[in-house]
Amino acid sequence: MEELQVLCDSKTSKPMPKWMAVMAIAFGVVFLATGLKGFTSGQPILPVIYNIAIGSICIYGSSIQRRLYLSDVGIVREIKAWGRHVRRVLPWDDVKFVSLAFRRSDMMVFFEVDVTGWKVLFSRDQEGLVREILDDCIPDVEIKKLQ
Repeated sequence: MEELQVLCDSKTSKPMPKWMAVMAIAFGVVFLATGLKGFTSGQPILPVIYNIAIGSICIYGSSIQRRLYLSDVGIVREIKAWGRHVRRVLPWDDVKFVSLAFRRSDMMVFFEVDVTGWKVLFSRDQEGLVREILDDCIPDVEIKKLQ
């Protein structure tokens, strides 16, 4: 997958902290070991399956990286986990209306497409940059500031 130009990163694009990923792997290994030990010692199958499932989910979840950003092609939502890379793009041409909603130090931007749309969270101090990007990429789309 080719790299897209990141114009403005969302506030929700923070990677998982290393300590949290290490803890998830540690818990996953403990649950897997408990499940496998129970399986080999002849314990009831249901607790064994639970332990193995929880351990697998912990280890899988330790590598998940989510990212949401504005690019030159549109709004991009990426999820990476264990070598798998899923990217969804909402092209600028599909955006019909944009609403900005403010609360404390946050700014929620609603990109409306017909009946549905995407919500992207930014910090309030990114408003100027976001408006500049919207003026460049979708100059004909109305931007409304909600109270």
